[in-house]
Amino acid sequence: MNQLGAAPAFCFDNNLSPQLVAGMRAFGESAIHLSEIFPKDPKDVAWLPEIGKRGLFLITRDDHIRHRPAELQAYKSHSVGGFVLGGKNRSHCDLIRQVVRNWHLMKEVAHKTRRPFLFRVPPSGGRLDPISL
Repeated sequence: MNQLGAAPAFCFDNNLSPQLVAGMRAFGESAIHLSEIFPKDPKDVAWLPEIGKRGLFLITRDDHIRHRPAELQAYKSHSVGGFVLGGKNRSHCDLIRQVVRNWHLMKEVAHKTRRPFLFRVPPSGGRLDPISL
């Protein structure tokens, strides 16, 4: 259960495939793709308020967010919980493995951690690393 009293629901950013979301849903996971909520390629500060309002947990590949004060502030202001998939030049197969390998950890963090938060998900699995907001 998260702060809303329900199982965590995850929103996958546009930099991840809608097919990955479809696969997660096929296994009974609560997942939505950002393109199902917003048109293609909106600015992060435009949709982060809606993610927070809906109580979704964001999964993104945007590792540069750490260097964008306006986006970090949007995470804080709108109580967004997020996970950044670390690693560069990852193939589709690598990204699928990374999500699946760490899914239980992301669900546990989403369940236990008060928002706002941001964690880096390592490519090889293991421990999630907090990113300062």
